[in-house]
Amino acid sequence: MKTFLARRALTSLVTFIAVITVVFLLARATGDPLAELENDPRISPATIAAIKAAFGLDKPLHQQYLSYLANLFRGDLGYSLHYKEPVAEVIARKLPYTLALLVPSITLSNYLAYAVGIEVGWRRGSRFDSIFMSVSMFVRSTPYFWLAIVFLYVFSVVLGVTPLFGAVTPGRRFEWSLDWLLDYLWHYALPFTVLTFRGFLSELIYVRNVAVDVLGEDFVTTAVARGLPEKYVKRRYVARNAMLPIVTVLGMRYAFIIDGAILTETVFSYPGTGRLVYEAIFNRDFWLLQGAVVVLAASVIIVNLVIDLLYAYLDPRVRYR
Repeated sequence: MKTFLARRALTSLVTFIAVITVVFLLARATGDPLAELENDPRISPATIAAIKAAFGLDKPLHQQYLSYLANLFRGDLGYSLHYKEPVAEVIARKLPYTLALLVPSITLSNYLAYAVGIEVGWRRGSRFDSIFMSVSMFVRSTPYFWLAIVFLYVFSVVLGVTPLFGAVTPGRRFEWSLDWLLDYLWHYALPFTVLTFRGFLSELIYVRNVAVDVLGEDFVTTAVARGLPEKYVKRRYVARNAMLPIVTVLGMRYAFIIDGAILTETVFSYPGTGRLVYEAIFNRDFWLLQGAVVVLAASVIIVNLVIDLLYAYLDPRVRYR
């Protein structure tokens, strides 16, 4: 297990270095981050040159890359021109909102997809199966932002039971922390519901199909022929043996739901890192975009590593591959 862990950790480190290298090159391929300042007649060429020197943009590309790596491993992600403060501080302020939204929504949707998917697979061919499969296929084909807009229109515009935007009520002063928490949960409910609802129904098809495959195995047929109780066969034979492939797919959602967070947070104006990426692109904030992408890429790599370790724990054969 130690050898497996060391090998996966080294692979993750190499992957991270490759990712940040690509991010560095792509960020510079987008153009000059100070182009708008250079086109402003109120700013002198001497000032532009001083700004470039301060940010190291006057150096050759390889020197910029080495400085970028050195600063990155010191925790320095650069300076945000839009927020007028270090990128690390901006991300540290926004990241808790995204974690509070993503981790519970993915965890709950994964649990629902696993529990309901096993049940739907067990009842394959029934009306129960047909209804869930039809709804799941429809929701799976809808983009996050479209579903978020529909929920926003129904619950905020038509029914008026949830707020239109934000994480807390703008301009409101909170005397008690409980008041802030209740207001936050009021704003939190709709984006959380969108991510959970879509995540649950999007993965339901996969879990159901895995369960159907397991049901076709000989050991399940033998268990049923022996007269074992239905609940026992479903829980001990089907659910447990379907867990291995499901762990990989559902676990990866912690990484790849980020794209959904960007769209959902943008629709709801929720102040997380997903919205931060949108703002960085819209405001051409070179260093903020670069830092946010690096943090999100690091989260994907960490999730991959955790999934590998969990899979190795559940299936010891993986450790010797």
